[in-house]
Amino acid sequence: MNYRLFILVLGTFIIGTDDFVIAGLLPRIANDMGVTIAAAGQLVTAFAVAYAIGAPVLGTLLFNMPVKALLILSMFVFTIANGLSAVVTSFELLFITRIIAALAAAVFTPLAMAASTSLVADTMRGKALSFVIAGITIGLILGAPIGTWIGNAMTWRYSFVFVALVSLVTVIGVLLFLPKIEREASVSIKERLKGFNKIIFLTLCVSIIGTTGGFMTYTYIAPIITGITTIENIGVFLLILGIGSLLGNLVGGYLTDRIGAPTTLTLSLFGFAILLTAFSLLSILNPSTLATILVGLVCLLWGIPGFGMNPALNAYLLSLNPKQASMILSFSASALYMGIGLGAFLGGGVISLSSINYVGISSGVLVFVALMIFISVNKIAKKSLKTSVN
Repeated sequence: MNYRLFILVLGTFIIGTDDFVIAGLLPRIANDMGVTIAAAGQLVTAFAVAYAIGAPVLGTLLFNMPVKALLILSMFVFTIANGLSAVVTSFELLFITRIIAALAAAVFTPLAMAASTSLVADTMRGKALSFVIAGITIGLILGAPIGTWIGNAMTWRYSFVFVALVSLVTVIGVLLFLPKIEREASVSIKERLKGFNKIIFLTLCVSIIGTTGGFMTYTYIAPIITGITTIENIGVFLLILGIGSLLGNLVGGYLTDRIGAPTTLTLSLFGFAILLTAFSLLSILNPSTLATILVGLVCLLWGIPGFGMNPALNAYLLSLNPKQASMILSFSASALYMGIGLGAFLGGGVISLSSINYVGISSGVLVFVALMIFISVNKIAKKSLKTSVN
């Protein structure tokens, strides 16, 4: 494997870390900034929505810039935004720096994925692409727990310092080691929308609703776990969840190949709904060793269907329109981040209107709705396929 890929992986790793670490720091940020937990959760909404909108729009607007220069510029802006996040004195300014970081990440990540395929032989492109994408998952598995530990051991501001320093190393790495990278053929937004039919739209809705349900709980996982266990530093739980997520990616990919994307996605959504609901059920228990063990078990199991549905969902989307894979995957990424943003927003609403103990069951209901929609969508897709064959 080309050693230059590690530079790009470092970039996607720290972007994943920056995205997921907020969940572990939410109570401390809220306390320091003098806002509610629900309000602090909107930092996740701001990042995710900015990413979802920025990825396709900025990708098109900045298309004529050289790839290497844009990789350097976007990661440098990401570095500055996180450095500013560490020193801002108001919640409003922190909100703005999170949006700037998200827009920079939205430029870097797709470019890093595209650049990775140009650094290896044609037969290695799939592996190179999965290698770079894995950086985001590693950010969840290792980066978020490390950042959470730093934030709890010192202050949450040092977590952003950590992100900024690793980002700066990435900038230097891209500058020194990456060669000039040729652009692929230009694709306008109009061209990307060709072949975007009702079934694809509804499947993306499944992604948005399912992700919204998952991130209603994940965004507020720190106060949820602290409420059940009285443990404030939840870094270990995030590590356990990350391990489950890695297993989920592997199991989801394996089952997609063995039993098919529709069946895998159906099973994943069903299991995900049950495990999210478990967080509300666990809140009934008094803090104890048993409660702590059960929370750890749910965190581990949660990651399996929660992330196992991603390879199945993307495989299913690609099967609907294999000729426009890049368009499908770009909209899938936007749908994912839109769900993350909505999850933080709706989770904050549940907390404001009722109690944090109801977030888990609300998440489970949403994921179950996504499951019902997908079952209907899959039936429509099968009928359309039969009609086209006949």
